[in-house]
Amino acid sequence: MKNFYTLITIIAASFAANAQANLIPNGSFENWTAGELDDWDIVIPTNGGSVVEESTDFHDGVKSVKITAPAGTGNVQLKLTDFPVTAGIEYTFSYWYKDESDNARIRHWGVWRDNVANVEVPVTGTNDMKPNYMPNTTGWQEVTFTVTPPTGTTHLRLDFRTYKETGDSGEILLDHVNFFEGTTSIKENNIDGLNIFPNPADDVLNITSNSTLDKNVQLFDLTGKKVLDVTTVSQVNVSTLKAGIYVAKIYEAGKTATRKVVIK
Repeated sequence: MKNFYTLITIIAASFAANAQANLIPNGSFENWTAGELDDWDIVIPTNGGSVVEESTDFHDGVKSVKITAPAGTGNVQLKLTDFPVTAGIEYTFSYWYKDESDNARIRHWGVWRDNVANVEVPVTGTNDMKPNYMPNTTGWQEVTFTVTPPTGTTHLRLDFRTYKETGDSGEILLDHVNFFEGTTSIKENNIDGLNIFPNPADDVLNITSNSTLDKNVQLFDLTGKKVLDVTTVSQVNVSTLKAGIYVAKIYEAGKTATRKVVIK
């Protein structure tokens, strides 16, 4: 799966001239080894909680991560190794989460660091990456910030923290974490309300949005070869395609989006 995801990233990047590389490894939580999440460190407090693979409810790809809050104080943490950033350069930080429980709450926690001096770099205002808890959602919700590392920053230390709320052991889903230079992502989604389902698909792929305009849908295999090019309002017949992972490019009224699609 790691090689597939790398190829998808390369192919998708070729579709977006202004796209930037995502600095978050395994940001869509597709890669697991023997039940353990690749590239992220997990910290479980004494009051319990868990981090497990979720393959039936996800926003991007075919997996997300399910976080169960502790039954008491403390927090469950998903942590990344500090990664390099450039002070004074604008970055976009985004992720999707689903919190329909009153018994769990989540927030990201970012620390700008000078790893040469081994100190935290102070920051205020919109570049502060220690927010309050995220609100409950109805379905999946995207969080997006534009931030600029303050002078003296060499690295960002980033983690996600999940706490109990009203009761114990509530569950939250997290998916598609991005941190990239500039304001244009590899997976642009300028089509309002775009939804692709089911994913994975068997025979028919539904592609809907907030409008009823025609959409041009192109599918590319992992070599970059175009294997399908149709115009539709909402449905695409994929029954003739081989099982595998594809990159979908969708055009609607001058807007574009790129998504990963799995055919069973």
